[in-house]
Order: sequence, then C-alpha cells, then structure tokens
Amino acid sequence: MMIRNFTLDDVDYIINSHYEIYNREFQYDLSFRDFIEKRVKGLVERSDDKENIWILEVDGKSSGSICIMKINEDSAQLGLFLVAAHVRGAGYGNRLVRTAIDFCKEIGFKRIILWTNSELISARRIYEKNGFQLKETRSQILSNKELIEERWELTI
Repeated sequence: MMIRNFTLDDVDYIINSHYEIYNREFQYDLSFRDFIEKRVKGLVERSDDKENIWILEVDGKSSGSICIMKINEDSAQLGLFLVAAHVRGAGYGNRLVRTAIDFCKEIGFKRIILWTNSELISARRIYEKNGFQLKETRSQILSNKELIEERWELTI
C-alpha cells in the first residue's frame, strides 16, 4: 500500500472510478461525472502548491483518492475521497484523510471543510473519527435524486 501524489496519468482514473462507484452504489447519474471532471481539471489547471490530489495504490493498482483545494489562505476543502470496494475495511480511507489533514497542517491552513451526503455513511464515520464536525445540512437535487448534503468542518 502506498499513498502518492497524482500525475496527469491519473486524471482518467479519478474521474471514471468516481462515476463508476457512485453510479453502481448510489445510482448517481452522468452529471456527477461532469462535476468530478470539472473538479479534477480545475486542480490540474490551477497547479497551486497549496492544493494536491493523492492516489491510494494497493498491490500496484490505483484503489482510491483524496484531494485538498484551497478556499483562501486560512481554509481548504477536502474532496474526491474514494476507496475502491475491494480494499475497503482495511483502514485506507482513514489514511487518506490523515494524509490530507497533515498536508493542510504543513501548508498552514487553519480550517478544512468538506461537503458530503447523508447516505455516505462509511465516509461520514471516517470524517467524524478525524475530528470533523457536522455544521450544516440542506436538501438538494443532485445526480437526478434528492440528497441531504452536509457541510463538515475541522479546525486545525
């Protein structure tokens, strides 16, 4: 197992794995793929030292991801968090989140926010375990379904 910085060769993996998993497990539609693609391409185009994407590799195979995006000098947003089904339950999700938090501490961010959905129970458990607190909920129509969107926050 290793967690490494992404390369441009990982862009298709990040976009396609998010769409395939969320479509299969939660019936998200193609608008979700478009959202992920826009997010990844924005990170690549900005090429900001205060932003990064990490790839989880297990047995030499890309098996997950996470990213940090800069909101402003004090705040960052965690996103693109994914662990492939075949490697879940081994603590890799927690390691990805810790990698992102440690990066934010090194950069000097004081706060990390993230948006998730109430149905993503495993991810929510990992966020809570790492000190994130639920700050806001709202009902939204996303990916052609009604979702309870949640904003979580961690002060570091």
